Amino acid sequence: MDSLTMPDHEQWAELFGYASIACWIVVFTPQLYENYTRKNTDGVSISFLLLWIFGDIFNLIGALLEHLMLTVLLLAVYYLFADCLLMGQVIYYRYAYSSTRTFKDILFNTSNNDETIYDTMATASTPDNDENAPLLRPSSSDSSSHTVLSQKQSEHTRWIVRCFFILSVLLWLTLLLGSVLFFWWPGAKDKVDLSQWHLLSQSLGWASAILYCSSRIPQIMQNFRNESVEGLSLTMFVFSVVGNLTYSASIFLKSTDRTYLLINYPWLLGSGGTLFFDFTIFFQFYTYKQHRK
Repeated sequence: MDSLTMPDHEQWAELFGYASIACWIVVFTPQLYENYTRKNTDGVSISFLLLWIFGDIFNLIGALLEHLMLTVLLLAVYYLFADCLLMGQVIYYRYAYSSTRTFKDILFNTSNNDETIYDTMATASTPDNDENAPLLRPSSSDSSSHTVLSQKQSEHTRWIVRCFFILSVLLWLTLLLGSVLFFWWPGAKDKVDLSQWHLLSQSLGWASAILYCSSRIPQIMQNFRNESVEGLSLTMFVFSVVGNLTYSASIFLKSTDRTYLLINYPWLLGSGGTLFFDFTIFFQFYTYKQHRK
């Protein structure tokens, strides 16, 4: 079927599909540039990237087995390439570029803590008669005020984390309940044809969807712990949101048949389900920017 005889909704589906590809082609460029200019990748969570990579692997295999649209396959291939490129950059700047860091530091991101501990020990071991020691030291009242402030900040962070988990659970319950009602509503006219549902490819699709949605959680938790988004590129997540929205729209515009949507549902969930977590990261960017001001 050529473009002259193609229905309008299919033309729009292709348009949104290619718009999604355009977003994902450039999505990692801002983060790659951010890492290059900083020569540091401590702001990026390794667990975030690993989950994303495994999600892309399952996504590619599942899309091939399910014979999904060409745009889906092109996206899956590029996802994997871009993820590996970003992971290579992270490993380079955390290990090869800085010879003082070990592979354990890369996985657990302990170098900053080690430096903090070292600085604390060095300060504590400075003798009072050292000519290089500062003349004015913080008083005990200043220290106690700082401790109280730190405790309040920690309590505030824990409260935000609890709210985040509660909202995450409510989101997943809403998605699951809504999906069951949509696909198996007793009064629906068109019934779902389960003969077109393939166990292996669907299982891979579901695995990729879960990994995609879970991948943001380590990054969000790292931001909460550090109370900072330093080292992360906001533009990367903007492109991610736009890419996921246009990708989901392309599937809905292709067809609203319930059997078709059920087959593509894992890929829909993998794109649409990440939006909540991406907007959480937007909230962190806004919150910590205001905090710095």
